[in-house]
Amino acid sequence: MSKKINLHLDILGAGPAGLGVGYFAKKNKIPVSIYELSNRVGGNCKTIIKGDFRYDTGAHRLHDKHHYVTSEIKTLLGNELSKINVPSKIFHKGSLIDFPLNVTNLVENLCPQDLLKIGFENIMNIFKRSRGVTTFKQLAYQNYGKTLSELFLINYTQKLWGCSANILDPSISGSRLKNLTFTSLIKTLITDRSDSSHLDGSFFYPQYGFGTIFDKMSEFIGLGNIVLNSKITKLKHDGNKINEIQYNGKDFVEPGVVINTLPINILVDIFDPSPPAEVINTLNAIEFRDVRLCIIYLDVPKFSDNASIYFPESKFIFNRIYEPKNRSLMMAPKNKTCIVVETSNKRGEFSLSDKKYFKTIESSLIEEGLIRKSEIFDYEVGHIPNAYPVLKVGAYKKIKTALSYFSSFDNHILHGRNAEFKYIHTHDILSKSKAIIDNIAI
Repeated sequence: MSKKINLHLDILGAGPAGLGVGYFAKKNKIPVSIYELSNRVGGNCKTIIKGDFRYDTGAHRLHDKHHYVTSEIKTLLGNELSKINVPSKIFHKGSLIDFPLNVTNLVENLCPQDLLKIGFENIMNIFKRSRGVTTFKQLAYQNYGKTLSELFLINYTQKLWGCSANILDPSISGSRLKNLTFTSLIKTLITDRSDSSHLDGSFFYPQYGFGTIFDKMSEFIGLGNIVLNSKITKLKHDGNKINEIQYNGKDFVEPGVVINTLPINILVDIFDPSPPAEVINTLNAIEFRDVRLCIIYLDVPKFSDNASIYFPESKFIFNRIYEPKNRSLMMAPKNKTCIVVETSNKRGEFSLSDKKYFKTIESSLIEEGLIRKSEIFDYEVGHIPNAYPVLKVGAYKKIKTALSYFSSFDNHILHGRNAEFKYIHTHDILSKSKAIIDNIAI
């Protein structure tokens, strides 16, 4: 796609993907218009402010995987971006286990029978021929053995994604299990060195919350170029090109290049004419997981010393707790804190009222001795739609038909986790945002 004098980008969605493209477009002096459904930017990466408290809509963090992306964020935020070293833990039978897993910590917290099984299974893994894996369960077993996987990885994964690990694609692990095996844990123990590229607790974080990255991007793009409260209702096309964007059912614009970051299944309803039946059937079969948040305000200086605590046991309805204050002291007052409790669910399956949801979580945390009832002085509940694409085995292969169809239009580019139906992280999204603009600007 060659750059033209009158080139203009129309970006659908002001989340990380949309704002990332808008940011790099502005740097290349390419004009943009961004259309956002909600009343503020950030998508699923917002920072919410309540009084003296701040919290993110997700346990977000920036990893330095693409140095030029990190450099851009540093330029945007200046002294407000800091390198953070905060550990994460797994809550297991009342104990906190290091994550990533640590051999010494496992020995201290697991029973001798489990340790023997873990050792035997992983010795056997060393002598087994390395084989290709097609499911997340196979990947976990090959890296850690059955016992260790079932204790910490499989249960959590099935809670998060809502289906058996035996039908989930290995790609759901992102880069978290890349080169992380039981053998690498033993090597770390012997050499007393760790591979920092896998440390869950080392990351960059903005002083006033992760969402400030995208607030700053929107300011750089220009708030006048972002149209809030704009629901995309039609994308009219002639089979080769998107000719008209309709939003809010009444406003129309003739687009330039359309950068589409909307969930791909939404396109079934807004493409006019409708996509082919094969594409519709494919997209009607895919799933996204929603996330429900319970923010609990505590009259104590600190809940824990950890960035995140994972809860794989099925007796907990929630998956994870993160404490904003452990990412930045500016996220809560000195003598108080808040925790964000996260539960994933299929759209429409979660029937608990907000109050009942809070009470269920409160009861679990008190029973485990993690908080006292007297420490709680407030709570609120939030909702994140389409937080994770559910990547079952073969799903991406099936969806290629839809991806090919929507990418066949001359002026239509899919971008982002939900538009491409990929489990990708912020640093990767921003890296591709730059690549898109580099390609357009040629």
